[in-house]
Amino acid sequence: MPAASNSGIDSPRAWLIVLAAFFGAFVSFGVTYSFGVFLKPMAATFGASHASMTAIFSTLTVLSFFLAPITGDLADRIGPRYVVGAGALIMGAGLLLTAHMHWFPMLFVTYGVCVGTAGACVYVPLVATVGEWFKLRRDIALGVAISGIGCGTLIAAPLAATLTERFGWRTAFEIFGWSSTIILLACAALVSRPPVLRANDTANVMGMMRTRTFALMYVALIFSGIAIYIAFVFLPAFAADVGASRIAGAALIGYVGASSVIGRLGLNALAPRFGLLNMYKASYLILLISSYFWLTGHNYMALVIFGLVMGVGYGGIAAMSPAVAASMFGIEGLGELLGFLMTSFGIACLVGPPLAGVMVDYTHDYKWPVFVAAASAFIALIAVIPLRAPVSQSSSELEVATAD
Repeated sequence: MPAASNSGIDSPRAWLIVLAAFFGAFVSFGVTYSFGVFLKPMAATFGASHASMTAIFSTLTVLSFFLAPITGDLADRIGPRYVVGAGALIMGAGLLLTAHMHWFPMLFVTYGVCVGTAGACVYVPLVATVGEWFKLRRDIALGVAISGIGCGTLIAAPLAATLTERFGWRTAFEIFGWSSTIILLACAALVSRPPVLRANDTANVMGMMRTRTFALMYVALIFSGIAIYIAFVFLPAFAADVGASRIAGAALIGYVGASSVIGRLGLNALAPRFGLLNMYKASYLILLISSYFWLTGHNYMALVIFGLVMGVGYGGIAAMSPAVAASMFGIEGLGELLGFLMTSFGIACLVGPPLAGVMVDYTHDYKWPVFVAAASAFIALIAVIPLRAPVSQSSSELEVATAD
């Protein structure tokens, strides 16, 4: 096999795309998953309920995933650079406007709509581009790129808590707004189309979505997403209920992010030896196991253990989902396909945090979100277990779907 050129598939140039995707995920998810830190101070400023605040978070996340099929298709057609660049500008504008907003309903636009749209413009286009730039090392390249989510969570949530503690949440949003814009514009400058002829126009994305494999992955991601997003939104508040400080509560999100890097890189690295699909299922099992520590957690240390274990499972799911999709369905139309697959997380966020928020408002007990998260993690594992060998399964299923 001839060696890759300096600007071709699996080349050093391809690793610059990974770098761009890493920092794109770092910023977009670092900002998103800092929401739990801002929940209480923003609710106090606007006199808003938990249900209202989590509705903003759901707006943000639902848009970031439901717009992903559109942004993924746009990136396939016009190239990822323009889409990511637009996301950079929208992200900065949304955060800066939120910092100066004094009317609560407008937060749904400045925070929910703007930041959610920006996330859709950044994550899926960058991840899909990484998948297209690699053939031999695609799994590890995607793992490295997506580990930006964990690193962003590790740094952004504690940073948000520190800035809020010292300067207030409005100044924290200003700092996040300017830094996000600069970093994402740099990512847009680095990213480009792969140097191969694209065949997206002939990709049967609708046929792929009608397969049993896609359906099982979609259901599993919905319920794992419910468990994950409930934890991100309510874990800091739950920690405060057991006596932890605001910064200590935010640190739990950081622990999730740190251990998710282990899941993204460690579990992914074991895939060649034990099988990509086996490690993918193991990630769901680890997510379920983590629920035990939150269910029985009556002190801060138990919550730390929960965050560390959950992060490993969550990281493996996030890192291997694109790789599993690419191995089962190929890279043609991958941006659009991943966009549709990621709408599962939008549904998860639309259902999970608001439902948990209503329970907290009525019961004044942060234990209810834990029960919902644990049940969801169990259903996710049940859904992913029937998945079988990707190559043979996807080929046969796609033939049937195409015939339909």
